[in-house]
Amino acid sequence: MNKVSHITIIIVSYNVKALLLKCLQSIYSNLDESLVIEVIVIDNDSSDDSVEAIQELFPQVILIGNKFNAGFSGANNQGIQIAQGEFIFLLNPDTEIIGNAIFQLANYIDNHSDCSIVAPKLLNSDKTLQMSAWNNHHPIDLIIETFYFHKIFQRLSYSFEEMKNTLEVKTLSGAALFFKKELIQKIGMLDESLFWMEDIDFSKRAQTFGKLIYLPSSQVIHHSGQSQKKNYNVAIANQLLSKLKYYKKHHSAPVVIIATVCTFIFIISRLIVFTILSFLKPIYLAKSRAYFCSLNKYFKFLFLNDNKLV
Repeated sequence: MNKVSHITIIIVSYNVKALLLKCLQSIYSNLDESLVIEVIVIDNDSSDDSVEAIQELFPQVILIGNKFNAGFSGANNQGIQIAQGEFIFLLNPDTEIIGNAIFQLANYIDNHSDCSIVAPKLLNSDKTLQMSAWNNHHPIDLIIETFYFHKIFQRLSYSFEEMKNTLEVKTLSGAALFFKKELIQKIGMLDESLFWMEDIDFSKRAQTFGKLIYLPSSQVIHHSGQSQKKNYNVAIANQLLSKLKYYKKHHSAPVVIIATVCTFIFIISRLIVFTILSFLKPIYLAKSRAYFCSLNKYFKFLFLNDNKLV
């Protein structure tokens, strides 16, 4: 890299103050002199004093304090609209930058004009590899998962051996996505009607304009799973509904019909299993209720054309 790169880092936060502060600290502790960093935090109406903590400890951060929960896509789009950087780095609040990870990403995309998105290697809290790149989603994957065959047939995932090296992939995790701002002009912003499929949809659209690259030399810790643990109803129902929306958006009518039937079988089978297991552990009761909620949303989506997320 032979020039100064202006990067806008966009972080959407909701009631994860401790993790968010660690994330910001890791960014500012690992700045490279060849980078100009602008950090935008969009807080989705947190009740844990996140806004006050950022104002006190990181006054250089551009802070948007929403008075409502705009969701992941909506809040990121708010940040993208005001971003001044040549590059945009969408980053989860439950992440920590390791070393020169940001420089590595900027350097790669700056020197590879055929790359539309580059993403770092994500690590779990214990520093083990976290899967963060996949093949394109297809209804056959939904069928495999519906009948519990996904542990045997790993169609979506790349192998651990493959992920040791720089790799061209089809979809990337929204926990850390690095791209030129001009990509937004080509494919549009994140789809606000999706939930936990917005990164898959964004990746799908980006494939038309360049390669998606997984770059293991750039490493970021991702303390994942915090949101889902707080509300299974929201997480499970919205994930399933968003999958149906994704297939409807990107596939033909016959494929959508297959996905719709598989989703129904998926919900009913899990509802039965977790209802039976609910007498053993509270978590199974919570998941049973979540799949009942999902069934309700499924019927509203199918028969009332209700596309609203939970």
